[in-house]
Amino acid sequence: MIKFFYTIGFVYVFLMGFPNALELKPIESQTKSINIQIIPKLELFHIMAYLNNSNHLNNFEFQYKSDINSFFEPFRNQSAVFFVNKVLQNYHAHLLIDGFIVNNNFSKDSSSVNFLNVNDFELENNYSNKILILDSLTKTIDSFAKITNFNKFIENHESYYKQKIAEVIDAISNVDIKKYNETFWGSRKDNYQIVICLLEQDLHSYWFNSENRSYSVFFLSPKFMVDNDAKFGNANQSNIKEGKMSAQDYIFYGAGHELGHSFLNPIVDKYKVDIDKINFKISTSDPSKSIFLCESMLRSLTAYFMIENNYAEAAQMVLQMEKQQGYIYNDVILELIKDYSVNRSIYKNFDDYMTILISKLDQQIK
Repeated sequence: MIKFFYTIGFVYVFLMGFPNALELKPIESQTKSINIQIIPKLELFHIMAYLNNSNHLNNFEFQYKSDINSFFEPFRNQSAVFFVNKVLQNYHAHLLIDGFIVNNNFSKDSSSVNFLNVNDFELENNYSNKILILDSLTKTIDSFAKITNFNKFIENHESYYKQKIAEVIDAISNVDIKKYNETFWGSRKDNYQIVICLLEQDLHSYWFNSENRSYSVFFLSPKFMVDNDAKFGNANQSNIKEGKMSAQDYIFYGAGHELGHSFLNPIVDKYKVDIDKINFKISTSDPSKSIFLCESMLRSLTAYFMIENNYAEAAQMVLQMEKQQGYIYNDVILELIKDYSVNRSIYKNFDDYMTILISKLDQQIK
């Protein structure tokens, strides 16, 4: 049973006698030591957000959404749907919730939990109440799965999910994402996942440690509409000038950026004091100099990888587009990336180079 407590026109959930957690296993396959997955619970979370017109999702109109509308129409106005969206509205880094569903130890990560504000639930905005709401969220999803007979929806779309996984495997068959990233960063992760999110709007990432193993997760969303379906590419070969991108390039460069966060961000965290001393002129929405540097670095890295793969003209276009978005130091950072790459006999990994990068970047900005 779900017991709802109403607060000023809304609802949060205290959990009493909930059904067992959703036990549907990921639909997955592995290629080149990367698990390619569709996670039913995560997919249902996005479906619930979609049912209440969340603005965090893509705006594609494709057959899969029509199927969702038909199957879930009787449940669109369920309180559980409103609750999910209330959480989304009050989670100031909403993409982290995907990590919450992937990582069973998420509640122990205070830096992620603290992005949730629970004042709108008429609760004091403290850590224990945030955990209460997140616990309510996961159990609300489980309950909604039972109410809607979600396993039937999964069964009906299993072949479609497997098709999407096959599209990703085919797209990256000629590139080794794991090796490429580990070679550049000079370090390794124990587990790599590409989690397909058919309704999400943005590519994003999550990383965590569990039972002495490191996990790097790339949440992959479609980019294009082709023949009434959401796709990862719209051409066999990329031509940015013409708005064409292959699925291989979209996934490869997307993975370079998103998986790159799992390598770079922990390094940057160790140098926050030094980074805060750099006189950056920031016009982006990045909340700190450290985050701004991470984004600048990884966007520059995309250009570097493009140059390495003979897409120099496209790399320059990317740099110009990033400048227009406020990442004005990417030309400088690109040269520092090149400096690191040609001196790998000195720097075994990027952590070894970080102090050099900070020093040279600071000098050039001054």
